[in-house]
Amino acid sequence: METHIPLIVRNVDLDDDSTAEQLALNLADFAWQEAGGQVVATFFTTSSDPVAAAAAAALCIRRVLPQASVERVDEQFVSLADIAARAGLSHEAVRLWAAGKRRTTGAPFPVPRAEVGQGRTATKIWTWPEVLVWLEAHYCLDLEPDTAYLTARQVAHLNALLQEPQKKSRQGRWQPVAVVGVTRTLAVVDAALEEDVTPRPTVVRYAVPGGRR
Repeated sequence: METHIPLIVRNVDLDDDSTAEQLALNLADFAWQEAGGQVVATFFTTSSDPVAAAAAAALCIRRVLPQASVERVDEQFVSLADIAARAGLSHEAVRLWAAGKRRTTGAPFPVPRAEVGQGRTATKIWTWPEVLVWLEAHYCLDLEPDTAYLTARQVAHLNALLQEPQKKSRQGRWQPVAVVGVTRTLAVVDAALEEDVTPRPTVVRYAVPGGRR
């Protein structure tokens, strides 16, 4: 099972030639894309500790692109229309599930994460990973085979790590706080940058070639 972790990255211009060169040389194992006005770098790992692996991946981005800020996990918010389109189902079927008007044998449809707008124009939104888990559990709809996403608890943990203030070690290198294995990863990244080769963090396995999509 491979865990996909989309990270929102600020201060990165995918249309900039020098940035594109750095991505191709040193960060090509991430899937980079721009959607909804924000840049998302998707990280892929089979690590038993995907949170620590993603924290190390964020470190790689910061080392290669010092101006970049890895802000948080993209939780992939979706509306009922988005869910219906992604699942290949009718909007009415999804609406009935969400409203609790269509019988199921297990847990109810996931609770919406938020509501945008007011009155008749209000739109409820969910997180796609939670919907995926529910669809597979109740209707055996495996829409993304062999793919996993972080749980809500793991997302909160990773977001907290990404927001922690950075500090310099005695060697003058940046290290995130409380991430096991990141110091070793940083040494690997530094060596790779000095040798002008693509860095390979030791705590992760990138499985999908990146590039702009």
